[in-house]
Amino acid sequence: MIGIYIQDSLEDYFFNQRGVELLTRANIIANITSQYIDYSDDFIRNIIRQLEIEKGIRVILTDKEAKVIFDTSESNSLKGKVLLKEEVVKALKGNDVQSHYEDETGWVVDAAVPIIMEKETKGVVYLSTSGENIIDLLNDFKRKMYGIAIVVSVLIGLLSFFLASVITGPVEQLIRVIKGMSDGNLNQRVEVRGNDEIAQLGAAFNKMVERLNSVEEKRRQFVSDASHELKTPLSSIKILAETLMQMQDIDMSIVQEFLQDINNEIDRLSRIIDRLLMLTKMDVIKADLEMKNVNIKELLKGIIKSLSPLARKRGIHIKLKVKQDLFILVDEDKIWQAIFNVIDNSIKYSNPGGTVKVSIEKSDYSIAIIVEDNGIGIAKEEIDHIFERFYRIDKARARETGGTGLGLSIALDAVRVHGGDIQVESEEGKGSKFKIIIPYREM
Repeated sequence: MIGIYIQDSLEDYFFNQRGVELLTRANIIANITSQYIDYSDDFIRNIIRQLEIEKGIRVILTDKEAKVIFDTSESNSLKGKVLLKEEVVKALKGNDVQSHYEDETGWVVDAAVPIIMEKETKGVVYLSTSGENIIDLLNDFKRKMYGIAIVVSVLIGLLSFFLASVITGPVEQLIRVIKGMSDGNLNQRVEVRGNDEIAQLGAAFNKMVERLNSVEEKRRQFVSDASHELKTPLSSIKILAETLMQMQDIDMSIVQEFLQDINNEIDRLSRIIDRLLMLTKMDVIKADLEMKNVNIKELLKGIIKSLSPLARKRGIHIKLKVKQDLFILVDEDKIWQAIFNVIDNSIKYSNPGGTVKVSIEKSDYSIAIIVEDNGIGIAKEEIDHIFERFYRIDKARARETGGTGLGLSIALDAVRVHGGDIQVESEEGKGSKFKIIIPYREM
């Protein structure tokens, strides 16, 4: 398209330039001849010779009636004939005219100017010449332009193919990885090169795969841990039941003892299932928080009242230090469960005769429920793991107290759905301090 535009522009330019040349020479001849009333052929030929007008240019002079009075063509002379060409007619009206056109002989360039004497048109000077040399030049240019266009097209095609492979290559790789993932292979990664949009997409995809792998690993670990935890009480129940079935002439007190153990294991199994269901709800739903204004002081009193039997049984004293009523906007059931689990954990891991202190700190943006104990404490390397599901510091002791390793995980999830967090400070052998931080929103 560029070549066609250039060709058309050059064609107009060359023909116009040639027309201007003819028009200039015609004006010179007209100016000279306008100074004489009569002139002969020799006089005009002498002017043509002095102006060095090449032989390829045909010079015609007409009178004011468009009758030819001079013609340089000898083979096809129009002398004595009327020349009613459009250009001549326009020139007789006092206009300078130039044009180019194609006839049966080929392309022609011509120009006509009036011969004016004393403000009156005396005749016309008409010059014409062949435009075939211009056409030959344009054809040569066209051939070269087509050659260049072909070369450029090939180069553009090769470049487009290369760029297409550069652009589509990473996309095709991404598609292959996605298909691999759909077949269950989560270990594939996209090779990231550069920093363009495709590279950013690949990096985001790799990050997503890593998250999926992490979630999948946690899911497998969770299923494994849950299966193990559920299997333990079931195994105990099975052993106890098989023992009862194999025994003959059993004393009723032994039967009662075995049935009590079976009942305890069933209770333990029920607790594990209830807490698993609670964790599932925490994972799935955050938008269903039933927010209401809760008096945190009364809430803590209720929790401590519920845990008092356990504390008395273990010889633990619970102290509540809350001076005034404090209302916060929370989901009462979830926050109750979170605080309950933390205090319950402190009671279970405190030594007989120990103390668990519960207090509140308030700031402009949050409140902190602080639970302190003087129990066995937590090793530094284990603090980061205590909120993991099924993680227990002392598994033997946890089994004695009925622990499932889910309490603190449930507590943290419940606090985090409120936008809060749980902080832990502990020293092994000296006790632990849990700080439950909840954003302060008062209705």
